[in-house]
Amino acid sequence: MNSSRRTFIETTLLSGAALATAPSFSHALGAKAEELSTQPPKPAFPVTDYHVHLSPTLSIDQALALGKERGVHLGIVEHPGQGFPLNTDADLQKYIDGLRKYPVRVGLQPVYPGWSKSFSKPVLDQLNYILMDALTLPNPDGTWLPIWQIDTMVDDAEAFMQRYMQLIEQVLTTEQIDIFGWPTFLPVPLARQYSELWTKPRTSRIIEIAKSKAISIEINELAHVPDENFILEGKHAGLKFTFGTDSRNQHAAHFYYCYQMAQKCALTETNMWAPKRK
Repeated sequence: MNSSRRTFIETTLLSGAALATAPSFSHALGAKAEELSTQPPKPAFPVTDYHVHLSPTLSIDQALALGKERGVHLGIVEHPGQGFPLNTDADLQKYIDGLRKYPVRVGLQPVYPGWSKSFSKPVLDQLNYILMDALTLPNPDGTWLPIWQIDTMVDDAEAFMQRYMQLIEQVLTTEQIDIFGWPTFLPVPLARQYSELWTKPRTSRIIEIAKSKAISIEINELAHVPDENFILEGKHAGLKFTFGTDSRNQHAAHFYYCYQMAQKCALTETNMWAPKRK
């Protein structure tokens, strides 16, 4: 599962077909040439990409060079749990110690609920932040539905949304996280129904829980989520936001959608989340 998740995010979402997952399908696929060629301005506040994975195509030195070139600070994350590199306190401590020598924030990106049981609090407390999404949906038979895969099938949109909201609420209320990643993402078969499926009660529920738990919301560069309406609603409620590319290559620290949303929603430094100094 880990290799397929990485491969999909590295390749498929960067293809034109996968951009159907953007909140505004027509904008993502059919924007005017002049809109695509005009880079939104970099915000006046300090920018951090909190969603960078090191990989065979992105070393720590390469990531730092990209961040310096683009004027963006970096947060590095890795997946814990079965099938991933970090499974014990010793694994996590080695990971943290290996990154502490570099000027980056050290984060973690769990995939499955209940992941923290494998690690002790003293080691987890050394992290700068924990980012988690709700893209791996539990099935009734004990298996998992990876909704980020381009071939994900959904027979009943409303039934899917009910299950999806249950997982989102579980992640937001029971997991030890600082950033909720890929918010309001929909699998490809439902992407065109974004505005219909993300009803006001659903978005308001996510915002309500995130605010009560002091969880920030990621504006995701790769998937173009959440949309402008969600960001404005969250801003009005006092939510904090982060930027993330979910990159494993030269796209690290490269923002277009995030800067566009910052401009459209008039985000300032007071709207942005920052980890407590470790």
